[in-house]
Amino acid sequence: MTRKDIAIFGGTFDPVHLGHTQMIQYFIDNYIVDEVYVLPSYNSPHKDIDKITSFDDRINMLKIATSDIKNTIISTFEEEYFKHYNSKTYTYEVLEAFKKKYLNTRLHFVVGFDSIKNINNWHRYIELIRDYWFYIFDREDSEFKTIEQKRYYLDNLGKKYGIKFIYEILDKKVLDVSSTEIRDLLLDIDKNRELLLKYLNKDVLNYIVDKKLYGIH
Repeated sequence: MTRKDIAIFGGTFDPVHLGHTQMIQYFIDNYIVDEVYVLPSYNSPHKDIDKITSFDDRINMLKIATSDIKNTIISTFEEEYFKHYNSKTYTYEVLEAFKKKYLNTRLHFVVGFDSIKNINNWHRYIELIRDYWFYIFDREDSEFKTIEQKRYYLDNLGKKYGIKFIYEILDKKVLDVSSTEIRDLLLDIDKNRELLLKYLNKDVLNYIVDKKLYGIH
């Protein structure tokens, strides 16, 4: 049986924006993997869960945002993992558990270059870069301005730990916006609605308004 190639795209997605969906669409349009699994974080060690929008709302927004993108699965796997192990949803452990559940798959982990620069703060990060193929979206960086400089940095990162870091930098420019910036704009939605529609799926914005998320009254 042929192994299925799966891209694992994790994050808080609070809220999901067009930069996220552009990344997903890129994988599907270019036949890079068979499927993209989007795994919103459930109990991330790097986030205060009490300050994050509910898991169900983030799942619903992701489903709305990706409804027209084929071969994309919005997964509740991190919630299932947490309920089973009652622990923080560390990336490495989640991927290992995912691999055991979804047999005959080859997993590829999706991140932005900005995340890789901080990977030494991640739990079991050496095993993570040793055991998984990374797809890395290029991001503007003040220190490493070109893809060649970024490759040099990543190659040396593997050498530092005596392992081969298998990765591919995707030279695809996506919308440069963060969920934090969007949450700030949502604080004055009447003033910022037109700008928000450049960053958010229209139906996602309507969901946010209907549910009165992010301080909307």
